[in-house]
Amino acid sequence: MSKKWTEGYPRDNAIADYKQFNQGYNSSKSSLNGGIDRTMTPVNVFDETEKKDKAFHYVQIFRKGDMNVLVDSTTGTTGIGDFRGLSYNTYGGGWVTVDQFGLSDLKDGMLHWEFSFHVYNNTFFFKNPKSVTIRLLFDGVEVCTAYKLSMCVNTYRMICDIPVTASPNTVTIQAKSVAAGATENQKCLFTLLAMQHLFIGRWR
Repeated sequence: MSKKWTEGYPRDNAIADYKQFNQGYNSSKSSLNGGIDRTMTPVNVFDETEKKDKAFHYVQIFRKGDMNVLVDSTTGTTGIGDFRGLSYNTYGGGWVTVDQFGLSDLKDGMLHWEFSFHVYNNTFFFKNPKSVTIRLLFDGVEVCTAYKLSMCVNTYRMICDIPVTASPNTVTIQAKSVAAGATENQKCLFTLLAMQHLFIGRWR
């Protein structure tokens, strides 16, 4: 016997009144802000010395450029249009740290992290299937992974929201591809280009 679902009809009293919602929201926000509300606080009651920078959130953009770790100096020199990158001469499999740097302004709270980049993956060698896997680590803990990016050239953005502890912190970007084929060569295996990070930390 099949289930027959009941039909629902919207009622006026089921729709939230925006004035009532705003009033409750403003009350909650005011208590979180320590009772400071610009609608209740006289103009210029606080001077610059009493204002705390990054008291509520922190926004930072890092433009890191192209990958330069284990880049083979001979890749990109064998023909017009070749990318310089990590080759079978310098890569034997496993995770490679593409970039690593520190953050110094975070507090205990939540962090929104966006990592955008272009990837070149050399799919023209058919000795074994070609793909690149990227992972993001925060203080050594893996927080986001993009598995087996297999297109030759593409743009990606990895996004995660994670709880974080106060600084100092370390962020790490790692990549891995397939191991060397039967023949070592100097062709570019893969490379990451135009890497950029957006960090938004929130703690109030």
